[in-house]
Amino acid sequence: MTVELHEIQQEVEAVSRIYAKNCNVRRDDDWYFLKMQEETGELLQAWLRLTGRGRQKGDPEAQIRQQLEDELADCMAQVFLIAERFDIDVEKAIGRKWFKYLPERKHAGNADE
Repeated sequence: MTVELHEIQQEVEAVSRIYAKNCNVRRDDDWYFLKMQEETGELLQAWLRLTGRGRQKGDPEAQIRQQLEDELADCMAQVFLIAERFDIDVEKAIGRKWFKYLPERKHAGNADE
């Protein structure tokens, strides 16, 4: 099943609206970036736990690995939320910033520039 990035972005936004309503969170411009910082901190914490440099809390490795995956998902979701809030085409931005280095995309990636 293929899902377009924009569809994911819209679904993440819908979930975030539910979260904000249920938790009485005001999602102002700063919130998007502060929340991103919070999520990257949680991702780092999971990585430290998985690599034996953080408290294991008696959790099995598989559970810690799942935590790492979940925190990465939170970071990705927050990126989509920032993109939605500030009207950023993530696919276009990645193409412009990253894919220009791929030989088969050299000319296609620069078409919009």
